[in-house]
Amino acid sequence: MKDSHARILRSILEQPTAPFREEHVAAEIARWAEHRGVPCARDRAGNLLLRHRRGPGRQDIRWVLAAHMDHPGFVITGGRGRRLRARFIGYVEHRYLVGARVRLFTAAGDVCAAVTHATGSPESSCYACRLELDEPAPVPAGTLGMWDLPAMRVRNNRLSGRACDDLVGVAAVLCAFDEIIATGRPADVTGLLTRAEEAWMVGALAAGEDHTLPRDPTVISIETSRAQPHARLGDGVVVRVGDRLRTFDPSVTAHLAAVAGDLSRRGEHFRANRQLMPGGVCEATGYCLAGYPTAAVCLPLGNYHNMGTANRIRPEQIDLRDFESLVTLLAAAATDRRTPAERDDAAHKSMRRYLRTHRDWLRGTGRDNFFRPADPALQD
Repeated sequence: MKDSHARILRSILEQPTAPFREEHVAAEIARWAEHRGVPCARDRAGNLLLRHRRGPGRQDIRWVLAAHMDHPGFVITGGRGRRLRARFIGYVEHRYLVGARVRLFTAAGDVCAAVTHATGSPESSCYACRLELDEPAPVPAGTLGMWDLPAMRVRNNRLSGRACDDLVGVAAVLCAFDEIIATGRPADVTGLLTRAEEAWMVGALAAGEDHTLPRDPTVISIETSRAQPHARLGDGVVVRVGDRLRTFDPSVTAHLAAVAGDLSRRGEHFRANRQLMPGGVCEATGYCLAGYPTAAVCLPLGNYHNMGTANRIRPEQIDLRDFESLVTLLAAAATDRRTPAERDDAAHKSMRRYLRTHRDWLRGTGRDNFFRPADPALQD
């Protein structure tokens, strides 16, 4: 993969994060934006907005590349001595919690603990937990915690990390911005990096309700999603037809699939797949319900939400070739000269040509009488 992409991935994946505690990731994004000269702003909910616009006159389409900055994690709510109370937010099955190792990020440095008790349910995406520190240390309320796992490791084409979902998506947005800017082509692109997706996608919902997005946006929601039998690690970027709750905008989805098809024919290193990914609900559903034309792309994810084999917390995994294909697809879609509406119009014209060519066969009035219905009652 490109060295610049690897640097962005590492800089984002090294940041601790949890729902409502995305400040470290947000600060790294702001540093990236300042270095690139990309405008960066916050909305009322604390979501980040990046903007790149190039080209004379009106842009045909305003793309929004959206990913979320959080991952299931802990926030300390109190405690005494080595015993702490914490809230865990995010979907993880209960059987993974007790005994799992936690890393807490204090101002004085990292300290480690183990989960000794957890009350709650996966459906609520929230647990009340008790932790016990390995060694006595000051851990004030509000301290952020994550699973005690490596931030990022790479072996061959496999990346393992404590929070691929969805920091990899955030990194893909930044890499795509770099690629879009480098092309010099006309484009109107907003990066929307949201908060608290793991807490019922409230950051994305607030962005829709507060009209954070530019006028008449077309959204591409970017995720990692539990690998499926026909969307495995290494199979390529997935043009996601839908999630567990709904299917997404057919025109924008068809546009992404067409761009992916063009890239596949031109480049041997690009791989893409088109699948329904029913492993969870993603922000694309929220954007659809808010009325925005929305499609989704994702990377197949191993050890979804760190739930590994034998009820053990493990690093999440992606394939770096899939990541590069994701970045390539985002950049190509945002700079493609054709819009989803134009592709729909071309498809409609093609269908009408088929109808004009074969209408006589339907009526049985053409030269080829063997297409005439045998039963006279079926004829006009």
